[in-house]
Amino acid sequence: MRKIKYPYKNDFEKQKFNNTYYNLIKLKLDEKKINFILKKIDKDYSLKKILISDFSELIIIQDKVRKSLQRKNLESFFKSGIKNKIKYTYETFQKSISGFFMDNGIDLQSCHYCNVDYVNTFEEHYQFSSTEEFISKAPKEVLGLVDEISDKTAKEIINKRLPNIIINDLKPLLGPRVYAKLFKLWNSSNLKNSANVDLKNIVIKRNHYTLDHVLPKNEFSFLSLSLYNLVPSCYSCNSKFKHIKEFTVNTELAKLCPTSDNFELDKLFKFKINFDVNDKDFEMKISQVKQIDDVEVKIENIHSEDGVDEFLEIFKIKSRYEFHKNISFDLIEKRKDYSNSQLIEIENIFAEKGIMIDTQTFKKQIFGSIIYEKQDTNAPFEKYKKDIATQLGLI
Repeated sequence: MRKIKYPYKNDFEKQKFNNTYYNLIKLKLDEKKINFILKKIDKDYSLKKILISDFSELIIIQDKVRKSLQRKNLESFFKSGIKNKIKYTYETFQKSISGFFMDNGIDLQSCHYCNVDYVNTFEEHYQFSSTEEFISKAPKEVLGLVDEISDKTAKEIINKRLPNIIINDLKPLLGPRVYAKLFKLWNSSNLKNSANVDLKNIVIKRNHYTLDHVLPKNEFSFLSLSLYNLVPSCYSCNSKFKHIKEFTVNTELAKLCPTSDNFELDKLFKFKINFDVNDKDFEMKISQVKQIDDVEVKIENIHSEDGVDEFLEIFKIKSRYEFHKNISFDLIEKRKDYSNSQLIEIENIFAEKGIMIDTQTFKKQIFGSIIYEKQDTNAPFEKYKKDIATQLGLI
């Protein structure tokens, strides 16, 4: 329900960003063969087009491919195509694509489907006293993520771990000189290939997200590597909920997809409590809220669109947010304690003491600054908080 914030502000920056992704992927693909098939479907189609087209265009592409006699040829190519024994499936590129999302300035905070769970990146730091210690003790997953270590070298290091353990166990018997020679002889290539690793500052980037295919990769394998078909999402949304039921594929999907330039889902529905600041009985109703169970949060599909209902159902939005009624309850309690007139009174008290703090600053401190952000930040529960705060007259 939150649009992905890509790191570009104009068409030039977008093109540069897209080309970075395209160049990353095309290196391991037989672009000539793919383009040969795509040109039979549409003369304007190419690998580059399916990798970096906007989501609305991907909808058009999938429809043309689905109706084309070349569909099976294209699908089989991405499912089982082989070049130098490398398959062209999404799983082959998963590590590289995940790294691209972490390294290229995409703003990642919460799941772009549910806006509940974090999908941020973080760093782990490792230090080793020597190359020998690095080869002997660096975790397998760390070896696979160190830029200076190739996949081949990482596999070789792991394959030699058992003999190295034996060599290390024999160190007291061998003596330091014999041990050093034996270790160097057995690990000569690995020592050489690890020489450029900064052993005192190995930084590994991690993430909390999975990448979901809006157009599922099992059905649209030819779009499984498309940049704007990939949504950073939490495990629950991707594997528990959307795994069971996929989106209906039509042109309206572009309004719901967080990668799309036409995204407007956050304006198509809203969270609602059972009263708002415009009710003549607002003060009476808000005073009747004594405990969390007194709060009822509904979801309004503003224009009664089928796609919106489907989205809400797929990700179990109502049920999941029902669990977080405490957020609404907390805002209601604070609203009862701090009416607009009370905030103005506090402002005046500070002013009398020569401390100039305006009412808006107090509101941010009391109710949370996130609801007053004009630009979407994708912080967890951002839309939920803003919708409820609007009904309470806080915004």
